[in-house]
Amino acid sequence: MQAEHLFDQNFAVSESLIQLYEMFQGLTRPQLSQQLRLAICTEWQAPENLHVEYMVNEKVSVIARAVARVPQSLTYDGGLDFLLRQAVIVASTSVESFYWDVLRENVLTVVRARRTNADDSIKNLKLTVGDYISAQEYEDPDLRIKQVILKNFERGTLYTHQSIDDIAKILTVRTFWNDIEPICGEKSEILKKHIGDLITRRNQIAHRADRPVDGEEADAHGLRPIQLAWTNMRIQSAKTLVKASVAVFKKAIERLEQDIETSREHELAKRAASRK
Repeated sequence: MQAEHLFDQNFAVSESLIQLYEMFQGLTRPQLSQQLRLAICTEWQAPENLHVEYMVNEKVSVIARAVARVPQSLTYDGGLDFLLRQAVIVASTSVESFYWDVLRENVLTVVRARRTNADDSIKNLKLTVGDYISAQEYEDPDLRIKQVILKNFERGTLYTHQSIDDIAKILTVRTFWNDIEPICGEKSEILKKHIGDLITRRNQIAHRADRPVDGEEADAHGLRPIQLAWTNMRIQSAKTLVKASVAVFKKAIERLEQDIETSREHELAKRAASRK
């Protein structure tokens, strides 16, 4: 499934942002020892009085020339929180893109296999006269129907988990949240809450730069506080949800493809019988 491959590529960025946060958290600027300075200058073949940027925590040491100055904000309390906020945005966008890509990748199979047993969102789809006429001009009118469906379900913002459920129903998965529970090993209500939290926070970051509204708590920078544990838990829930969705959707699409093949065989047999 190409949608899964694209998701893995996109989602890896959010995991990298979390790793960077964990790696650089707690950086300080201690005095650089003369012995280490001399070793650095020797390695760089630089003068012994070269100004060296030096930051350290229990995991990493950051050494840089003055021309590549390390931002002072990295040593501030909350100075790395921007990495968590970007991870939220990337993870949410990756999930959103996955469900759109799954729909785009498989909607033609749905149209061909389930003309009379389609979801109401497809049954009630309105075609303009132009859509109908243009469909007749295609060698395979189903391709045009696919375009019309995707136009009516254009990639948009995931506002709630209901958007995921809507796409699942188009793909003939009627009990999506029940189906993924045994795969995830997690109650669907918990997954819904975590995904909802992630989407809500993404919108707050994107539309208000994560500034709190009246009465909400603010950190030292005037933004909503954000924690590693909160962020990581919801990002991992998003990944778990998508991986479970892949398994459920693959099973549904394989069933539809089998329906198409069975119908094709019946049609061929019917034609062969009519020639006798």
